[in-house]
Order: sequence, then C-alpha cells, then structure tokens
Amino acid sequence: MKKLVVIRGGGELATGIAHRLYNTGYQVLMLEKEYPSAIRRSIVFAEAVYEGEKKVERLTCYKAAHLSEAEKMLKDGKLVIMVDPEAACLSRLKPRILVDAIYAKRNMGTSKDMADFTIAIGPGFTAGKDVNCVVETTRGHNLGRLIYEGQALPEKETIEVRALMRASHSINAPCDGYLEAGHPLSYIVKKNETIAKLHMDGGHVFEIKAPVEGVLRGLLHDGCPVRTGLKIAEIDPSTMPTNCVTISAKSRCISGSVLEAILMWENANVKKSRLPWKK
Repeated sequence: MKKLVVIRGGGELATGIAHRLYNTGYQVLMLEKEYPSAIRRSIVFAEAVYEGEKKVERLTCYKAAHLSEAEKMLKDGKLVIMVDPEAACLSRLKPRILVDAIYAKRNMGTSKDMADFTIAIGPGFTAGKDVNCVVETTRGHNLGRLIYEGQALPEKETIEVRALMRASHSINAPCDGYLEAGHPLSYIVKKNETIAKLHMDGGHVFEIKAPVEGVLRGLLHDGCPVRTGLKIAEIDPSTMPTNCVTISAKSRCISGSVLEAILMWENANVKKSRLPWKK
C-alpha cells in the first residue's frame, strides 16, 4: 500500500489529520487504545472504537476488529481505526509514512525506524533523532511550523492560551472510577447542573456538576474508566453549539502542515529516483 499513512491516536488533532489526508487521496489507518479518552467526542474518530463507526464532517471512519479486516477495509477505500496502542501492526504493514498524533506531550514509543518517514505532533519529540519531522502545536506565530532539527515548544500560557482558558472551563476527575455520562455533547447546561456521575469502588457515586453555564463541549464516553486528574469534561460559555461538531482551526492548521511535510518528502524522493545514477 504505497499511499498508506498510519496515524497513532484518534483524538482531535489525529482526526483533523486523518480527515485531510483521506480527502487528498491517502489510505489512512488510525491506531487507538481500548478505551479512548478524547472528550470532544462529536469531532473525533476515536469514537468509532466504542460505536463501530464515526462520522465527522461527512467522512466516516470504520472500526476494524483485527489487522486482516483492516487491510481489507483499506483496499475497499475506507478510513479505518483499530485498537493497537503499541502499533504492533507496523511489523506486518511496513508503512512508508507514520504520524504520531497521540498528543501526550511525550514520546509514547514512536521511533524513526517504524516507517520511511515519521512525523510527530507537539512537544516530547526531537526532530532528526526520534522522528524525521515535528509539527509545532503551541498557539501563536509558530503554530503548524515544520521542525526538522530540535523540538517543539513546551506548551505554556501564551496570550492565546490564556484567552482560551478564560473562555472554557475544564473538569478533571477527582478520583478513579467509571464515568456515567448525563448529557449529549452540544447540550446547554446550567451552573451546578449534574452533567455526569463517577462510579467508584464500593458503590460510591460522585456527581460531576457544571461550574458555569454554557455549552457542553466535551465529555468522556459513557462507561469509560478514568483516573484521578484526567480531564473528563469541558464547558464553554462563549462558543456556539454548532462549533462542537466541526473540526477546529488548530486541527485544520496542523493537518495542513502534516500534508505539506508528506508532499515535500514524496517530491524529494521522486526527484532522487529520476537521477541518472539512481536508475
């Protein structure tokens, strides 16, 4: 599969990348963990792990139960996601291009030898050492910049980030447990309204309440296991409900940079293959 791109992760940025690459003619296989923890479920292909399929802006991603099924679905022209957090399938697929879009802000085990050309999203990677190329994810002047030597900036409170933090309110899990979702995404909640419940060991239940009135922009999938401190919900008092079901500007910017990096690498290889001494 010469046009195959494997993407580690199925969250918001990974979805934006997969969406753009698939729409520009690439075969795309996404790799996720068994219980994805992306909260903006309306716009992430990781939801297909739970539901079997997920549509984002007119494009549907389908879950494959195993690698053989994924290969068949890719040949049928489908966008595919599969549970494989360790990327064990790479030894069989041998993809030319791999994108690490887990966005854990640290390297979860991606290395240059996993594919002919490797790209990583955000901090935690050194371009030229861990991967071939790193894409800057910090908001501001350098958002989307391609880095071929060195690292992306550590994500700190820039003016843009502080503005976003004031606009939205994140809710983190106060303890370990399993989430019971109370409302669908894009739902307008009132202050102190219960938006979810956290079921703990011993049968105890902790109610998760909205700290402000606004749009429920993000919430973990019902039944998802959570750990203390994990971001489980987000309420935005300033956004419109319709913005919760479309790809964000940041995702579009970063996905465009990933496409640019891939095309530059492919064009460079085409030029090399045309050199007289390469024939």
